[in-house]
Amino acid sequence: MSVDWDNIRKTQFPALEKFTYLITAGSAPISRSAYEGGVEYFNRMLNYGDVDHELFFLDINEPRKIIAEYLNTNHENIAFMINTSSGLATIAHTLTHQKGGILYPSIEFPASVHLFKRLGFPTTRIESTNYSFPAENFKKGITENTKYCIQSHVQSFNGFRQNLEKFGKFCEEYNLINIINATQSFGAFEIDVKKDNIDFLVSSGLKNIACGWGIGILYIHEDFVDENIPFTSWLSVEDPFSMDNDNLRIYKKAFAMDSFGGCPNFAALLALKGGLELVHNVIGRGSIRTGIKEIQNRVISLTDQFFPELQDLNFKIITSLEKEYRSGIITVEHEKAKKIYRELIKNNIYITLKRYPHNKKETLLRFAINYYNNMDDLTKTIDILKKVLKKVNQ
Repeated sequence: MSVDWDNIRKTQFPALEKFTYLITAGSAPISRSAYEGGVEYFNRMLNYGDVDHELFFLDINEPRKIIAEYLNTNHENIAFMINTSSGLATIAHTLTHQKGGILYPSIEFPASVHLFKRLGFPTTRIESTNYSFPAENFKKGITENTKYCIQSHVQSFNGFRQNLEKFGKFCEEYNLINIINATQSFGAFEIDVKKDNIDFLVSSGLKNIACGWGIGILYIHEDFVDENIPFTSWLSVEDPFSMDNDNLRIYKKAFAMDSFGGCPNFAALLALKGGLELVHNVIGRGSIRTGIKEIQNRVISLTDQFFPELQDLNFKIITSLEKEYRSGIITVEHEKAKKIYRELIKNNIYITLKRYPHNKKETLLRFAINYYNNMDDLTKTIDILKKVLKKVNQ
């Protein structure tokens, strides 16, 4: 049975009735399912207070189990943070006692390497080939000191999507620790931490999964948890409600670092539960992995139809032309990008205006497609672009 994308769009994303929304790489509108999950928490607190707080702890284990199924791991290897950066901070402090060289793509999102650099890890930028970063490019940067690879599964800057399975084999071959920032792919593309040989993975709930702010997701392979848990507190220990301040019997599992060992952000995590259940129950018909596969196929299908239309408009496309490396993000360059952007906004078409990191002039336009978009969105965007380009090129 095929997925009724039009019905999901209509019933789950009322924001799309107002806009042509191509800014998912910044933030998605939350789904109605996510909204209802968050509102349920507030309603319970409003009407019953904290008398059933134990139920909240049980509730947040449900999204943990769904994420574990998605990533193909044990649910105890998943911790909840407040955003992607807090997950990366946890990884950096987990590894700070075993410093080594880090390889990362030249266009990598700053959060992926920021704290590692501050903590003194030596880093090497890897340059692209035709806007792509295949494993062969990383091989050129390996030295006897190299220990880690850090990169986004999907690059925020230009949408390059790494082949995780191939890259995982590369890391295994060269004995490199594989750290993946999945912020731009979580909820839209397949990830298998076992098959892909991923040691650490972080994400938020803000983008493709459409669950809003305040959610961080952290996966840590059990080999790195046993003696290396940097952030814990009273809820990280066995029998925490005994309130024994001498109790340091910490669970040596990733989940012990939920919210750095303190009280969780229940509202955000129940929104995540609702958003994941939409993918699991409705799109995936009872399987999160089926749901993700359906979304992946949908996003790639839409991108495949949009890509040649942009090429015909003679933009300089700085996204990989190879389908293997495509995602839902396409970035193009134009000298009059700011004028084009303003005209699109006037027509209720929302995209992202960007610039190269060391260039003050904004010359980049980023289009970010999610499963809730449709061909009407893309056709309208192309039609307006044609009119705008005639205007700005006069």
